[in-house]
Amino acid sequence: MKCISIISMRNALSLQLAHTGYRFLHARPLHSRPQLFRLNRGAIYRKQGLVSAPPIRERPIRVIFFGSDQFSMACLDELVNYRKQMKGAFDVDLHVAVRKPKRAGRNLKQLREVPLAALARDYCLPLHAAEETEDFKNLQALGFDLAVAVSYGKLIPSFFIQSTTWGGINVHPSFLPRHSGPAPIQWAIYHNDPTTGVTIQSLHPFDFDKGQILKSSDPVRIYDTDSYETLLSRLCVAASNLLRDFLKDLVNNVHAPEDFGTVFIPVVERKYAYSHAPKIDPDMRRVRWHDDTADRVNAAFRAFGGPLWTFARVVSQRKGLVEEKLRRVLLYGVSIHDTGGLDDGHSESYSEENVPGFVSFESNDESMIVNAARGNIRVESAKIEGRQKPMKATDLVYPMFLSDKD
Repeated sequence: MKCISIISMRNALSLQLAHTGYRFLHARPLHSRPQLFRLNRGAIYRKQGLVSAPPIRERPIRVIFFGSDQFSMACLDELVNYRKQMKGAFDVDLHVAVRKPKRAGRNLKQLREVPLAALARDYCLPLHAAEETEDFKNLQALGFDLAVAVSYGKLIPSFFIQSTTWGGINVHPSFLPRHSGPAPIQWAIYHNDPTTGVTIQSLHPFDFDKGQILKSSDPVRIYDTDSYETLLSRLCVAASNLLRDFLKDLVNNVHAPEDFGTVFIPVVERKYAYSHAPKIDPDMRRVRWHDDTADRVNAAFRAFGGPLWTFARVVSQRKGLVEEKLRRVLLYGVSIHDTGGLDDGHSESYSEENVPGFVSFESNDESMIVNAARGNIRVESAKIEGRQKPMKATDLVYPMFLSDKD
């Protein structure tokens, strides 16, 4: 089959590919997909005279919704309820695609599916598995007009994107290209961003978060007390409203396949610089007392969730013998006790009271104040890894947390 250059904007993806020089096999129309528009043989009158009437939509716009988690559930929930509210005015045929269940639990004996699957069944929406190439070929045969990916976690193959009428879009919880990647909400909190938002971008055929920006939400404020969960809840609202309005514009204003590129014009000017938001690694929850300020430790707890962890030399009793062991300690309920002012906190000399990592237990012998590189934090409770009871002052050989094993 002959390869041709994509030179016209059938959709936002096509324009992007043309600008970047990509070449693809031309996607033939699928015989299984009913024609979306038919020619309107009537006419409409304007001041300039008689002109052709716009095409008539023959059937609902068929949308395949790829998702997995709470963020995607909020978006799907809004679309279903809006369609019910608008009755026939929101003419969208919704299908849902999820990844196949994964083995989880003890000895991997349980098959655990993503939460979105249960929601799709509750709403009696057609539910499809989309994991392997063969799965996407089966979806391709159904003839979709638009692919919508919301926290799907997998790159959708280019051949499937090209088989649709308008390609695909992705709903991303940040102002792209800032915080591109799988954990934008966490990194927005960690970097103390004052605001964040939601972006709708075209689906790139080969990479995540490299599509063209088509629509953005209003800014969503990030508060000093925000955790991942509280900020996620507000971004769910912003994302579901943004996607609903996008599809509403599609239904109301796209009257022919070529209209998509004029209704949804890609944003050329970028307001935000690129930054990467990588997947959260367990080591990111580790506290390095000589490097991390109280502000930074608190931001890590709010962004990455608890518990944070560190090292300490603890008292261990075994067969009547008392031993000293280096163990991991898990920190719960972390908050700022004192920011430590504006100095850099990296003094060359420390007294015992202000050395980073020094632990002062409070009167209940569970909560504690711990010195950071600048300022100090309060920890509601701590546990020595492998033990059930909260750590007490007598469990520590020295009242000190360590940044490293040595």
